[in-house]
Amino acid sequence: MSSGAARRPDGSVRALPAPDLDDHPVSPFLTAPWTSLTSRIAQLGSPRHYARGEHVYTQGQLSSRFHLVVSGRVRIYLHRPDGSERSLAYAEPGASLGEAACVDGRPRHLASVCTRPSEIVSVTRDALLSAAREEPELLLEITRRIAYKQRVMQLHVLIEGLPARERIILLLGHLVEAYGEIALDEVARLSIRPAVDELGLLVGLTRVTTSRELSRLVAEGLLEKEGRGFVVRDLPDLRRRVHAVLA
Repeated sequence: MSSGAARRPDGSVRALPAPDLDDHPVSPFLTAPWTSLTSRIAQLGSPRHYARGEHVYTQGQLSSRFHLVVSGRVRIYLHRPDGSERSLAYAEPGASLGEAACVDGRPRHLASVCTRPSEIVSVTRDALLSAAREEPELLLEITRRIAYKQRVMQLHVLIEGLPARERIILLLGHLVEAYGEIALDEVARLSIRPAVDELGLLVGLTRVTTSRELSRLVAEGLLEKEGRGFVVRDLPDLRRRVHAVLA
């Protein structure tokens, strides 16, 4: 197989460009190209199918395993003492989760639940360390993934200090980067249709506040509703607004 291609666990081959770690901004939507390293990690574990609503792991759990998403989608969230939840990330195919607790042996500080039927590979710490003796780049890849999630946590700290409107603008920017089907660099239709309360959980807003801010953007012509989904009607304007928030 050439260096520009990688084989998925199902045997299919996907051509890949050379990776560029600076190509995309830090995002709570964890997407990753299925590279040869990803395939090698998948070979270290055993796959399991999860139903929608089934937990991959729970908060406070001890485990010497981490997980790689082959298909589906997993929500990673914090369960607060008052019973509320804060969504921190969504893991898509190629992304992994639970690496930190696997490495340091401490209780998991987050929980994860499948938002659709998913296939997930579970890899033990011993299997990773054994393979890394001959392939040290595996450990480097896991370290890189943990470091990226630290940047996602920094993003949430930034979001906490922003007004509701700016939180929604940033969220839309991330949604477009992760799931946007872009036409003529002007219009972006989101390929997923998250519920309003799910969006609010990602940026620490109530359903009412999230709905109000989205409605204002619709009235301004930036967004258009399509059933439960959204279409960004003016992508350059959205990008200008995101830049203004981050400036």
